[in-house]
Amino acid sequence: MKPFASAATAGSILLGATAAFHGSGYASVMKTASASDIDPQLKLILVPLWIFPTAHWIFIAIIALLAAFAPAGRIILALCGAVIAADAAILYLNLGPFIGEAMLAASALLFVVAAAVKPADR
Repeated sequence: MKPFASAATAGSILLGATAAFHGSGYASVMKTASASDIDPQLKLILVPLWIFPTAHWIFIAIIALLAAFAPAGRIILALCGAVIAADAAILYLNLGPFIGEAMLAASALLFVVAAAVKPADR
C-alpha cells in the first residue's frame, strides 16, 4: 500500500475507533443524566449532543478512506484533516487534554500527512 493510502487508512481506523469509544459511553451518560435532577430539557439535549459527534466522526472516516483511493482525493483528505483538527482544538480549548481529543488530533494529522504525500490531483 502506498504511504498516503496507509496514512489515510490508519487515520480512518483511528477516527472510527474514536467514534466507537465515544459512542460506547452513551448508555452510561444517559443513565447518569436520568438519575440526576438536571432540567428535563437538558436531558433531551444530551441525546443528539452525544450521538452527533459519533455519527460525524464515522462519516468523516468513511469519506477520508474513499478519498485516499480517489484520483482527486487530495483536497478531500486535507479538508477531512482540517475538520477533525477543528474538532480536536474545540475540545481541547473547552475540556483540556484527554484521550479522545488526542485520538482526534492524531487522526487529523494522519489525514493531513496523507494529503501532503498523495500525488497531485489530475
